[in-house]
Amino acid sequence: MTLTLRLKNLVNIKNPNSIYIYSVVVGVLCGLVSMGFSFMLNLLETFFLSIHTQTAEKSETFIQKLSFATHNPSTSLIILLLPAFGGLMAGLIIHFFCKDASGTGTDEMIYAFHYNEGKINTRIPFFKAIATLFTLPTGGSGGKEGPISLIGAGIGVWFSNILKTGARARRTLLLAGTAAGLGSAFRSPLGGALTAAEMVYKHDIESDALIPCFISSVTAYLVYIGYAGAESAFHITTPQAFHANEIVFYLLLGGLCFGFGYLLIKGFKDTRTFFDKISVPKWLKPAIGGLLTGALAILFFSVSGTGTDYLTYVIEGHFPDYFPVEGAIAVVLSCLAIAFLKIVASTLTIGSGGSAGIFGPSLFIGAMLGAAVGTLASITFPNQHVSVASFMVIGMGAFYAGVAQAPVAGIVMIIEMSGNYSLLPPIIIVSVFTFLLSRKISFYKNQVDNRFKSPAHSYNMRTDVLDSTTLKDFFPEFRTIATANKDWTFTELRHHAANTHASDFVVIDNDWNYLGIISLRNVSVKKEDQENHIINYIEKTPTINSNENLSKALNIILEHDVDKVAVIEQDKYVGYVRYRDIFEAYNTKAKQL
Repeated sequence: MTLTLRLKNLVNIKNPNSIYIYSVVVGVLCGLVSMGFSFMLNLLETFFLSIHTQTAEKSETFIQKLSFATHNPSTSLIILLLPAFGGLMAGLIIHFFCKDASGTGTDEMIYAFHYNEGKINTRIPFFKAIATLFTLPTGGSGGKEGPISLIGAGIGVWFSNILKTGARARRTLLLAGTAAGLGSAFRSPLGGALTAAEMVYKHDIESDALIPCFISSVTAYLVYIGYAGAESAFHITTPQAFHANEIVFYLLLGGLCFGFGYLLIKGFKDTRTFFDKISVPKWLKPAIGGLLTGALAILFFSVSGTGTDYLTYVIEGHFPDYFPVEGAIAVVLSCLAIAFLKIVASTLTIGSGGSAGIFGPSLFIGAMLGAAVGTLASITFPNQHVSVASFMVIGMGAFYAGVAQAPVAGIVMIIEMSGNYSLLPPIIIVSVFTFLLSRKISFYKNQVDNRFKSPAHSYNMRTDVLDSTTLKDFFPEFRTIATANKDWTFTELRHHAANTHASDFVVIDNDWNYLGIISLRNVSVKKEDQENHIINYIEKTPTINSNENLSKALNIILEHDVDKVAVIEQDKYVGYVRYRDIFEAYNTKAKQL
């Protein structure tokens, strides 16, 4: 009997409570993997940082440490080229081994939860980790949470595949793995669980998975601290007391977090569009982004990498609480400049196709905004002993709450990471204010508003609404972009898939006769067979016409494991309806009842 079969027999599904046992197992596995990933990341960061420091000159003043670095020509060349090298290696790994390993990783997890029954390619987390280990230590700007959360999600899905669970349990273990990765890596068991359950929605929380997320996150945390210790990620030596007269500065900080968050989201979208359009090989694009990031780091070295060491340095007592007015103005301007350039560096690194998360940059940007506002508060109330470090921690939570539409997760995770609950009142004020300003923006494009708009909760849908609503009620025309010709080869189809960001394609002939559907998720083709025609791999799934109802369309999609159904009128193909289109139509109809 194989090990896999023995494991399956040992923890086979017996009742719904079994998911709690699975969450413990997922937590242990994630804790061990997170420990290994963090060890390798720290080791490589130390190695590449030593290359910098061997040729660097020490900064003389605090302002130099905060803003402009002091470099000789050798150091400048290293800082310029190392991120390009890391981007090149990441680009090659992504291009030749796993094309889905680029980007943040979090959005892919959210998409899998809502639209793919919790299924992800379990190869993605492995190559995502390797690509990230080249991107971040060499100076690429990003965070480790995206890769770690995707690694955890992959472990949860892998374990559910062994047990052959249904879609609902698979989605739960996907989130449990995500929570375990976050909770362990950031030493925030409660925050990791809440982040995983909250980040899939804009204005809701996945309550069904909340307890499994708590279990897996705490389990992974206990495993991880055996290696890293239980100390908080950041320690404030002079915590801030809550003063009501600082409320105007809290609101100012919230406004800045919203404004800079908008710049981050728009900048990322624009950068990704730019790199999609330039005519260079895809594997070279992350190297170009890395080179531009390196150019920024020559002036502001702190914008490169994860920025964790720099934040630790300034938060743990090395940021003076008070400056003369002239010096304070220089600090404020430097902090705002660093926050803006961190946005530029992060969008260049990730938007060009590199592999990194956005949580790390969010902490850094929010901290710099907090430093700017805290410095202003310190010169306004010179006798009040304003803690600039406390403002930095508050800015961390508020900025992430805005860009991720996750106020509860942002508040709890930052409080746990700082280990200072006296900051709870101001961080709630600033985070909620930022969240309210940011309700129409989100970094994660695959988030949905709430559970009622998620295909993950299709079992809660009213069948009478599906049965009584026809396609023609909502679709005056149908999409055709994910359509392929029967004479295409797999090479041509994969090129089209990269441009359309689709995985399932309707296959037709030259006369627009429907032939079937091919799913790149379910078809595995060897490298030597890439020039074969796709017609040999299609599945003849049923079709629908515009007079038929949403229920039939949804049943076809679920029964045949595809994400769209072809629409036929007068024996000719006219387009298709996607999984998410059906749910949008359902929600529109349900609101009218």
